Amino acid sequence: MSSPKAQCRLEPINHAYLKDLAKIGAYGKGKSGVMRRFIENGIRAALEAKVIPPRTVEEFGGSAEDEEDDD
Repeated sequence: MSSPKAQCRLEPINHAYLKDLAKIGAYGKGKSGVMRRFIENGIRAALEAKVIPPRTVEEFGGSAEDEEDDD
């Protein structure tokens, strides 16, 4: 399943922080990987706090096996 591209504009200082985190390598590979990790962590936190309802991969044309493969 392909992923649609998302874009956002960040202040220069936040780009610098992303580069710093990418150099450490603990949060993802490159700036995109770091952004992906932080977005996914924020979504998980919102789900756990019940701010948003959970979704299933079937809603997007996937199957339950697809979801299990991500772990």
